[in-house]
Amino acid sequence: MNLQLLLQQEEQLIQKNINSKYSKEINDTFGVSTTKIQELINAELCDTENGVAFKTHNNLVCSLIFTYLTAKGFNSDIFKRYFECENNADFSIIENVKVEQIPTLCEELHIAFLNSKFEYKKGKFLRVKSKNNLIEKGAVYTKINIVNEIVENTIANFTKNHSDLSDIKILDFACGTGRFYESVFSTLTTKHDFTNDKAILKHIFAIDIDPTAVNITRLKAISFLSEITEENIKIISQNILLRNALIRGGMFSEDNVLKENDLCGLYNGKFDIIVSNPPYLVLKINKDKGQGELSAKIQKQVAYFRNSGTYNYSVEGMLNYYQLSIEAILSMVKPNGEVGIICPTSLFADISATKLRKHILLKHKLRRIKYFAEKEQLFENVTQATNIFYLQKAGITNAIEVEESGNKFSVELSLVKQLFADKMEIPFITETEWKVLKKISDKKKLKQISAVRNRRGELDLTLYKNYITTQKTPFRLVRGNMISENGIKNINDEFVVESFIQAKSGDFVKNDFKRKRLVCQQVSNAGLKKRLKFVFCDETDILGNSCNYLSGDESTLSKLNILLNSSLLNWRFKITSTNNHINNYELDELPIADLQLIDENYHYQTQRELDEYVGKIYGLEQDELQFILQK
Repeated sequence: MNLQLLLQQEEQLIQKNINSKYSKEINDTFGVSTTKIQELINAELCDTENGVAFKTHNNLVCSLIFTYLTAKGFNSDIFKRYFECENNADFSIIENVKVEQIPTLCEELHIAFLNSKFEYKKGKFLRVKSKNNLIEKGAVYTKINIVNEIVENTIANFTKNHSDLSDIKILDFACGTGRFYESVFSTLTTKHDFTNDKAILKHIFAIDIDPTAVNITRLKAISFLSEITEENIKIISQNILLRNALIRGGMFSEDNVLKENDLCGLYNGKFDIIVSNPPYLVLKINKDKGQGELSAKIQKQVAYFRNSGTYNYSVEGMLNYYQLSIEAILSMVKPNGEVGIICPTSLFADISATKLRKHILLKHKLRRIKYFAEKEQLFENVTQATNIFYLQKAGITNAIEVEESGNKFSVELSLVKQLFADKMEIPFITETEWKVLKKISDKKKLKQISAVRNRRGELDLTLYKNYITTQKTPFRLVRGNMISENGIKNINDEFVVESFIQAKSGDFVKNDFKRKRLVCQQVSNAGLKKRLKFVFCDETDILGNSCNYLSGDESTLSKLNILLNSSLLNWRFKITSTNNHINNYELDELPIADLQLIDENYHYQTQRELDEYVGKIYGLEQDELQFILQK
């Protein structure tokens, strides 16, 4: 039996279970709309823990594992004792399957399931490609070549300072179906002379919250043994654990939280090496799915992460499993131990990751970062900029090795501190771009120009919507969508009633009201080549909060207008902006050349002409400018 036949069997079993569970509704729709039945069925199909599809899939995987163990001479009691399954489940032997292919088939079947959803419409059942499980669980599986690269490099980093590996302990954190686990096993046995049984039973550990994935990883481990005994199966079930690796008990009573003796007690800062592709999942409540059991679970977890005292660096802003996982991993590895992780590039750029990023850079040795652009698509069904990073716990970071599109170079931590003192970003840029950044870093930042106010538009379009009118008044309303490179387009025909001025603070009236200001959009798509577009508004314009503005004397603003519309500052803004917003704090960080060097009356015909003028002011060589213009 091959994967395609298994997928067909899985679909047939789900179809059968749907028909059984909803036989009355399907056969007799009197009083109940067919649409309502379909919605009910589809809702259960998408329920990754309690739905028809999940339970059927899990049972099929369990049947495959049961078939494997039976062929090796073990009965159902052994299976139920050491694998994750329902107590009353009845597993059958899968016919016409080669026993030695079962571990691989289980993994392929599970990955296909995670990249699918099952629809039931008008009496027909079908599997379609979907990101549902990826979004709901953060379950994304790493390509084998990337896994091997991370594992081999991380172990090699460890051997730089440790010649004796006889007592090494390695954890696959968030193991999924055990790709990292398998790679660790292969590396230890082929490159470091470990026997199969010794590597499996004494040196490699794994943890995950997905019961099906944990079962598959345990099966893989069993298949690697030279001698399969109940005692060995028991040890594997203890070393490959079904637990939520982020939760340490206390506030939680569920069975799947980490307990004191789990993983032989090693999780408490005693692992030598940890490798991982942690889950990528924002902990937020999906309003479209109501406020039910899932919402309560998310709220409970958020409360734990923020209040338990276990997490100090990954609880800023919206919580994300990958950041929490990195902090958990750092607590689980011993001092001078090694870590190899693949995660979103936002770790080294986003404001939400600032505290964790600074902790990594200032308290540990960040050895190396390898960047992958979105277009490289390292994961099936996912498009995201990603990086691999290697770290030695409690070491000291001096220079960071960086690899970008095959180019390797080194970035000094002192330069990162110089360029990005507040948030210490390490943007996804080339060596040439780092040189340009260094060249312009001695310039004063916008926030240091005291004569200029950098603010968001004064009219909150939601709170103050009652002040907006289509009747003409002296005060035009300017929204972000009206701003173009050529000026403000009158496309909305909206105005603001005069009483709005009385609702604003004296600070606004004194400094900004009836003043000519320099305005840009507050939202600008991250994929656009030119994101900064500054134009002057009229003195009587009222700016919606979909705009940002600079106010000050007109001469200063005219000079800033020249700089801020250049490709150089547009490039500088883009390298640390990771979303569609143009935030005031991001504008504050822009390096501003000596304004005395700028002719406020300078006129240009083309963007290239402007860029060459600004490039000379910042001291760029012709090849450096050309490189920036191509970005």
